[in-house]
Amino acid sequence: MSTFAFYQKVVALNSDVHRNLKFAASEVNFTFARDTTAVLLAGVEFAEASHEYPIVFIRGQDKQIRPVVLLGVRNGENLFVDEQGKWDARYIPAFVRRYPFVMAEGGAAGQLVVCIDESCPALNSAHGELLINAEGKLQPRMNEVMQFLQNFQNEFARTELITKQLDELGLFIQQGARFDTNTGETFQLNDFYLIDEAKFGQITDERLPQLFRSGALGLVYLHLASLGNMRKLLDRVAVRSAAQKQKLPTTNIPPH
Repeated sequence: MSTFAFYQKVVALNSDVHRNLKFAASEVNFTFARDTTAVLLAGVEFAEASHEYPIVFIRGQDKQIRPVVLLGVRNGENLFVDEQGKWDARYIPAFVRRYPFVMAEGGAAGQLVVCIDESCPALNSAHGELLINAEGKLQPRMNEVMQFLQNFQNEFARTELITKQLDELGLFIQQGARFDTNTGETFQLNDFYLIDEAKFGQITDERLPQLFRSGALGLVYLHLASLGNMRKLLDRVAVRSAAQKQKLPTTNIPPH
């Protein structure tokens, strides 16, 4: 899963190039994430996210296991973004909230640099909260954004250590699942991973203190509890499908 899932024109923030840059936060809605069916999740978010989303895991090309929240079951459909671009859930994942800012590797040493999505209309030089002044100096709001991004990266690094710890114990099992809605639709989800409860129950007593101290035990329990939200996700599909059918144009068949 790409770090730039819904970013269109990512460029490094430059205090010379982006002088007088402003951010009109009130103009940002979530239409940019309308087609996104899953986003990465940090461990610190599990407690909030588990109340509303199914939390599962994916394995990247680098073989690292990472947690994601499912936002939809049909390709190109986020069930939590409505027609007006509003997010229909109490908790919004940090992966989404950071937009249009992001950190990416840059420079010869591959260090992380702050970037922006230049295609975002909320970033401009005409109106909004000042991020970089005419002298190229970062303003307090920009410093807050940078701190958020740094915390975001730190939490993801910590989460990867935890999932690696669980993976080394052989606790993840690859799954595919078929779901049927009460409207007669069927959906197939493939290539995601869950914690194998049977293997989890066989962890030796010697291992448990380490898993407790790292926070791994808590994440496992929250992950398992969150799977009950899959039914809620399918209910959202049914509601949206019904609404879409009501909007379909009717065809008048002329009498013979």
